[in-house]
Amino acid sequence: MNILLCNPQNTQATRHSRKGMYPPLGILSIATCINEKLGTQVNIDVIDEDVELLKLSNLNYYDIVGFYSTTFNYSQALKYAYFAKEAGCITVLGGPHPTVLAKNILKNRSCFDYILLNEAEWPFVSLIQCLIQKERKTNHSNKIANLAYKNDNGVVIQTSRWTNSLLELPIASRKFINFDSYVKNYHSVYRDKKHIRPGSIYSSKGCSWRDKTGGCIFCARLEEGVRFRNIDHIWSEIEMLKDTYRVNYIWDIADDNLNNKEWFIDFVKRRPESCRKIKFFIYSRVIPIKPWVIEYFHELNVEEVFLGVESGDDSLLKNSFKGQTKKIAFKAMKLLNENRIKFFPSFVLGLPGESKQSLQNTIDLCKDISELGGLDRMSSTILKPIPGSPAFYRVLNETLYGKDLSMLDEVDLAFLERYWIEQFTHVSYNTILNHKEIIDTMMSKYQAFGSAVTEKNTK
Repeated sequence: MNILLCNPQNTQATRHSRKGMYPPLGILSIATCINEKLGTQVNIDVIDEDVELLKLSNLNYYDIVGFYSTTFNYSQALKYAYFAKEAGCITVLGGPHPTVLAKNILKNRSCFDYILLNEAEWPFVSLIQCLIQKERKTNHSNKIANLAYKNDNGVVIQTSRWTNSLLELPIASRKFINFDSYVKNYHSVYRDKKHIRPGSIYSSKGCSWRDKTGGCIFCARLEEGVRFRNIDHIWSEIEMLKDTYRVNYIWDIADDNLNNKEWFIDFVKRRPESCRKIKFFIYSRVIPIKPWVIEYFHELNVEEVFLGVESGDDSLLKNSFKGQTKKIAFKAMKLLNENRIKFFPSFVLGLPGESKQSLQNTIDLCKDISELGGLDRMSSTILKPIPGSPAFYRVLNETLYGKDLSMLDEVDLAFLERYWIEQFTHVSYNTILNHKEIIDTMMSKYQAFGSAVTEKNTK
């Protein structure tokens, strides 16, 4: 059985600072599990349109085509799925967008045979096994978790939820992609960092803050609970990346590790000697950046920390459920700078209640940060009510447009972005754009990302 797993290109105007620089770990994990379980029964190809475009003429070769979908690339996945159905393929859709909107998709579209919700590794394996054995669709609900489909009567069926044990997942193989394509993209953006060979891992999944509070207003993460991978397993993966692909710089896409102090210290202490020179770029909330962590950052060779600062206005931070203040954020950045660790602050404009004064407070904070030192790059974005986020549900439940939105499977983020500003802030969209331009210009000597763009092929 020939299987294609595809990450379609984004078609909604957005830009991500690491787009095309790191392989899609989720798709690679699925491909690895299928390959490990089914072996010679399947042949698997992976197309990541961040680096390589899908040739529609090749769809005739495949029995099953699986698409990974965010809200940003759903329109492209939709287009490809219709072509795949015409080519006689069984089509499977997975990812955060269909996890939230599966019922709408199956009601509105005829091009997807199955939707896999949440984590899809072993459910996808089970689905393929059923398809190889040519079992009836009506039997799938008893054997496959995290699955949605329409039965013979057109009724949407959704099976029970299942969550991976990260301790049991194999290391995601990179053999399915051309690793050097990602390195090349990295060097094309960071022209002064040709000495870096970047790679990515995830050491954990989930967010304790989201579990506790419902999460930041713009957060569209869907995992429940915080789960950690086996530490020795993680270091084995990093060692593999170093030995096979000459990686010397790791981006850990997990962002809740510092909230488990014991785990993080154990991770640092168990670093093998062979990986001593590897450097790290990590995520963190500003709250855990305290004096205790500096020693371990240095020991781990943490070169840069991405911080969700979001705003320079405390009332907005409170309205957005950030659980932090401007003072705490600045103190965290000051601590990093004093200890020669670079930081990458992120700002979100258009938080609930945004006003001209709150925008000015953010600009004032940016000025203070730029004078602090230690700033390597930054990002400023406008809030997008992405499906799955608290902001999206506020639009659904608190606006006149919510009724129409509740029936859609294809979401116009450009419209929603403007609609959000109109409904939930005290400024115009043009005012937001003007202040974003001020911030981006202020930071122009740094690597600034997050600007809305219109080119078709641009997290």
